[in-house]
Amino acid sequence: MRYTFRLYIGLIIASLVLLAAGPAAAFLSISAETDRESVEINDSLNLIVTVSGDSASVPEPNLPQMNNFNIYSSGRSQNISIVNGKITTSVAFTYILSPRFIGKQKIPPIPVFDGKEKYVTREIEITVVKAASTAQAPQPQTAQKTRAAAGAQTSLKPEDAIYMTAETDKKAAYPNEQVNLTIRFYTAVSLTSNPQYIPPQFKNLIAEDLPPARNGETVIKGVRYYHTDIKTAIFGIEEGPAAVNPATIIAQVHKESAIDPFDPNFFQKFFSLGAGEGETRQIQSPTASLRILPLPEGAPASFKGSVGNFSLSADISPKEVKTGEALNLSITITGKGNLKTITAPTPPDMPDFKVYNTISSLDISKENDVIGGKKVFTTVLIPRTAGRLTIPKIKFSFFDPEAKAYRELSCGPFEITVGKGDGEEKTFSFTHGGQAAGITPLSSDIRYVSDRAKPPITGTFAGRVSTLPVWINFFPVAAVLLSLWLARLNDFRLKNPMLFRFRKAHGEARADIAGAAEKLKTAQPEEAASILYDSLLAYLSDKSGYKVSGLTMKRARVLLKEKFPQAGEHSLAEITDLWERLEALHFSPAGATPEEGKYLLEKYTALLDLLEKDFKK
Repeated sequence: MRYTFRLYIGLIIASLVLLAAGPAAAFLSISAETDRESVEINDSLNLIVTVSGDSASVPEPNLPQMNNFNIYSSGRSQNISIVNGKITTSVAFTYILSPRFIGKQKIPPIPVFDGKEKYVTREIEITVVKAASTAQAPQPQTAQKTRAAAGAQTSLKPEDAIYMTAETDKKAAYPNEQVNLTIRFYTAVSLTSNPQYIPPQFKNLIAEDLPPARNGETVIKGVRYYHTDIKTAIFGIEEGPAAVNPATIIAQVHKESAIDPFDPNFFQKFFSLGAGEGETRQIQSPTASLRILPLPEGAPASFKGSVGNFSLSADISPKEVKTGEALNLSITITGKGNLKTITAPTPPDMPDFKVYNTISSLDISKENDVIGGKKVFTTVLIPRTAGRLTIPKIKFSFFDPEAKAYRELSCGPFEITVGKGDGEEKTFSFTHGGQAAGITPLSSDIRYVSDRAKPPITGTFAGRVSTLPVWINFFPVAAVLLSLWLARLNDFRLKNPMLFRFRKAHGEARADIAGAAEKLKTAQPEEAASILYDSLLAYLSDKSGYKVSGLTMKRARVLLKEKFPQAGEHSLAEITDLWERLEALHFSPAGATPEEGKYLLEKYTALLDLLEKDFKK
C-alpha cells in the first residue's frame, strides 16, 4: 500500500508540472536610436529600430504617425544564427527622418506586436534648429534684369508658384524590374515650415523608398524655384497596365512671399520658420502610367520569377558531423533587384538527410538609387547515415532585364564527412580474472537498533488513504491524462500556428472593432481609423496565411480567391473598397471625421460577417 501511495503522489506531482508547463515565453525586444540629437531644418537624421527575438522571423515595427517628420525607409539589415538548434534573429530597420518644424520635436514610442504582447521603445527627443546661412556670393546682375526677375517672381499665378511633377525613368518594364519614380515639388514662394509629404498609392506595383530627399534650385522661364526631389523604386507585380496615383504635398505658404529671386540666401529664405502667418495649400502630382511586359518564354526549370542581376554562393557548416547532429546549409543570393520577392531555390533530393524548413534573412541596401543587398536561406540538415555524404548541386535562375535573357547559376555539389553518433558507438567491456582491489575504509559509524518498532509516517498516512473510497484513486490518473492531452494539444498548436491564427482572426477583429468604437466615443476618429486599418490587414493575413508585412491589396485578393474559391466577387470588392478608404486615412489622418469613422466601423463589421459566411461554405 505504501508503494501505491508513493506512486499516486508521484503522478500528482508530475501532473501539476505538466499542467503548469507550456511553451517557453518567446523572447522579443525592440530598441530605437538616432545618429544625432540635433539637426538643422533643411537636413535629415537616421533612425535605427532594432527588433530581436528567438525565432526565425521577427515582426516589423509599426511606426506611429509623426506629423513633425517626413519618414522614408532606408533599408534593413538582418542577422540570424542557429546554434544547437536554437534560433536567434536580429533585424535593424533604418529610416531617414526629415524635420518639418523648428524646436523640440519628439519621436514617440515605436511599438512592435508579436501576436500576444506589444513591446515599445523609449521616446526620443530631437532638437531642430535653423539652417545655417551659406556664404554664397551674389552673381553680378544688372538692376534692370534683377527688377524683371523680381517682377516675374511676384506676378506668378498660384498654380505656377507651387506645383508637383511625377516622372519614371522607364515607360515599360518587366515584372520585378526596378523603375525609379521621381516626384518633384517646386515652390517659388516662401514656406513657414517643411511641407508634409503623403506618398502615392500604386496600382499593380510595389514600392521601396530611395531616401534621402534631394533639394536644389533652378530657374524656369525667368522664375527661380526651390525644388525637392523624392525618389521611389517601384516594381511591377504582373503583366498589364500599372499606375502611380497622385502624391500629395501639404504646405504652409507664407503670405508675404515676395523675395528677391537672386538673393544669395534664397535657399534659406523659403523657410521663414514661423515668422508671420501662413496659409495651407494642398498640391497633388499627376498620375504616372507604366506598362508591365510579359516575361519571355524559355525560362529554365529553376526559375521562380526573380528579376535583376545576382550571384549565388553556398556554404556547409560544419563539414564534419556525426549522425544525429545538425549542420547548416546556407545559400546566399547577392546582387541588384527586388530581393524581397526572391524565394529559396528548390532543394535537391537528399535521401541521406532529414531536411527541416528553410529560414531566410534579408539585408537591403539602396546605394546610388539601386535596390540590392543579399538574402540568405538557411536549412538545417541532419544526416541519417555515416560515411562520405554528398549534397547535390544547387541551382538558381533569374531574368536579366538589361540583357533580356535568363541566367542559371549553380554551386556544389558538397561533400561532408559523417561519423557514427554516440548512440551507435556505445560498447560495453567485461574484464575477467583480474585481482580484486583492496577495500579502503572511508568512514565509520555506529547505528543503534531500537527494540520498539514504529511504523513510518508515510506508512501510517498510506494506511489512512487506503480506507478512502476507491473512486478517489481515479483523480491522479485523470490529472495525468488531462496533462497528456494538453501537452499534445500544445504540440499540435505549435506545429500548426496558421490554423490557430485562422480560428482566432475573427475574435481578434471583433475586439479591434470594440476598441475603435471606444475611440469614436471619445472623439478620436484618427485613432479609430488606424485601429481598423491595422485590424483589417491582420485579419486578412491570418485568413490567407501570408505575412502582414508583405501583404498587398492585390495579393490578398488572389490568396483569398485561391484558398476560398467560394468567396464571391462582391466580398472581394468590399475588401478593396474598405482597404482603400482606410489606407487613405492611415496616410492622411487629418481627413478622418466622426461620421467617416462611424461609417467605416459599420462597413468593417458587415464585411466581417460576410467573409465569415463565405469562409465557412
